[in-house]
Amino acid sequence: MTAGRKLPLLGAHVSVAGGLSTAPGRGKAIGADVIQIFSKPQTRWAGKALEEEDAFAFRGETARTGVKTVAIHCAYLINLGSSKESVRTRSLYALEDESSRAAMLGVPYLVMHPGSSGEDPVETGIARIASALRKFGRFPKGVTLLLENTAGQGNSLGRSTEQIRELLDASGAPPDVAVCLDSAHLFEAGYDIGTDGGWDLLLGEMDRRGLLPLVRMWHLNDSKTDLGSRVDRHQHIGQGKIGLEAFRRILAHKAFREIPMVLETPKDGEDDFEMDIRNLATLRGLAGSGG
Repeated sequence: MTAGRKLPLLGAHVSVAGGLSTAPGRGKAIGADVIQIFSKPQTRWAGKALEEEDAFAFRGETARTGVKTVAIHCAYLINLGSSKESVRTRSLYALEDESSRAAMLGVPYLVMHPGSSGEDPVETGIARIASALRKFGRFPKGVTLLLENTAGQGNSLGRSTEQIRELLDASGAPPDVAVCLDSAHLFEAGYDIGTDGGWDLLLGEMDRRGLLPLVRMWHLNDSKTDLGSRVDRHQHIGQGKIGLEAFRRILAHKAFREIPMVLETPKDGEDDFEMDIRNLATLRGLAGSGG
């Protein structure tokens, strides 16, 4: 490792089976610096109410293990761009619940897929999401919403730097809304981050659109599907289509050195630690070798 250069904060999305307070221990078991969790079932609108004693236990385990939970990933049902008003309303309530949970647990980031416009034009979906975020208002103190780029599957929004910038601008560029980048989604959306030219293209677009300072987190995933496939399928680091050099570039870039980066790679079960340990070792090896 280059003298004086810190390794990035690395970790993984971990299970909360058995209760939220079990998550930091799972992070410690894989050698993570940071983790991401679901605060409630990711495919349901409602979840068990979060009690103060649950939050206290969670914060205690964070202190004991030294593993910080940097993000809650919002439930997949949330779609502020839906053509159905009922879905948008339920999505707003769900987002409010997720933000309340983040505040109680002391988790700084909420990661959310922007949504889909369905059969409607992209511009309509962007306008709906922006309207919903303006209606939502400010997030609790210490909580920032991170809009995650998407692979562009179906008519999902946020597949390009242009769409992300449009979402932010239409929302009024709120100070508590920023960006999470997913390496697999970038590649699947058509950004060839495995090559020098593709990486430079991405950075150039982000720089021109003022997005580099807004990137607060990375999801580090390889891709099972081809460049530009617009099909979201994650793979273990170095076993997919992207190539290891892409991850070396991400880990070494000065704009990203001090932000958390978490794996969302495949697992066979809630306590399938082996591949997380291997993937983190691969990433730390790449980070230590410089770039």
